[in-house]
Amino acid sequence: MKKGPALNEVAYQKIKQSIMRGDFAEENVTSQNQLVEELGMSRTPIVAALQRLQHEGFLKVVSNQGIIIQELSIKEINDFYDARIAIETFSIQKTIDLLTENHFNTLFEMIEEQKICCEKQDFFNFAQLDADFHQYLLEVEGNSLFIQTMSNIRERLFYNSKCFLIKRQNMMTFIQGHIEIIDALKRKNHHLAVNRLEEHIKSGKISLV
Repeated sequence: MKKGPALNEVAYQKIKQSIMRGDFAEENVTSQNQLVEELGMSRTPIVAALQRLQHEGFLKVVSNQGIIIQELSIKEINDFYDARIAIETFSIQKTIDLLTENHFNTLFEMIEEQKICCEKQDFFNFAQLDADFHQYLLEVEGNSLFIQTMSNIRERLFYNSKCFLIKRQNMMTFIQGHIEIIDALKRKNHHLAVNRLEEHIKSGKISLV
């Protein structure tokens, strides 16, 4: 019989998704009692999930105060974005010669889905697609360490990005950035691709700091 994921993992994924959706954004705090009620689980898997999320920097468990959702400091935001620029601009120089029409079709499909999210003011799925766009380019190049590192960085930045991307004008700016990156890639212009990608990432950094 095929077993489903362990309760610890289920609790971890559900709590992390709630954080990234901004479910706790109004007060920036929750509690074990609240999570037990919302998830319909015992405390044991929830405590294990909270310990893991605290270790990853998503939250902090404070006695007599509850569970505080951690926002990034300005230094952390700068560090994460500098890492993104270093990894992604290095990777795209290799990716550019590997891309096929099928790859470009997939990238354009993501953009079309982002446009739909923009019209619906669907921030959560828009941001997921933004992450997918960048992650896909890394996957084409294939460096597994880059892929995992960037996945972790984007998850940490996701929660802090919501206030910026929720505005339609800013969402359209991100879409245009993706279009310009693809245009440079299709032209196989290495310098322009790096330049467009770096500008795009820096615009996200500026919005948060």
